[in-house]
Parts: sequence; structure tokens; C-alpha cells
Amino acid sequence: MFIIYSVSSTAMQYAGIILGVITFVMIGILHVAVVKIEQIWGAHLWPWFVVIGVLMGIGSLFVDDVLVSALLGINGFMFAWSGPELKKQKERVASGYYHEH
Repeated sequence: MFIIYSVSSTAMQYAGIILGVITFVMIGILHVAVVKIEQIWGAHLWPWFVVIGVLMGIGSLFVDDVLVSALLGINGFMFAWSGPELKKQKERVASGYYHEH
């Protein structure tokens, strides 16, 4: 059973929109970053992405603000995901899907 509470004030919650927009932007940034980092420095930097992601995830546990904690957690998972993507990018370059540096 769902209970719908009416809010008497006109206050709106912007956290969902903020999280959505920042997540969308970060996905685009990290996609381009993975391609460029593999082109310039190679795929050997992939562990750093995982470490940064794990640290952001751990940091999200210790932040009092819910929005900041959520942003750290979401970005942490995206960074951790981008690490293995760097290795896969190297394979994509080798198979001819992307330009070699």
C-alpha cells in the first residue's frame, strides 16, 4: 500500500536532478578520458582508476551530507568501472575499432 504525503510548502527536492545531471556529465567525461588516456599514456594506468574509485567509495561513507556522499559513491563506482575499461580500450585499439596513438 502506498501512502502519499502532501507537502504544504512549495519546497522542491533538487537532489535527484543534481545527481542525474552530474552522473550524465561524468559518464561523458570518463568515456573521453579513457580513450585519451589510453592514446597518450597507455592502459597501464588502469589500477589508479580503481584505487581512486575505491577511495571515493570509502570517502562517501564518512561524509555527513547525503548529496555529497551520493556523488562520491556514484563517481567512485564510475572511476572503478573506468579502470577495466582502460584495459578493454587497449584491446579495442588492437582490434582496429579505435585509432592507435
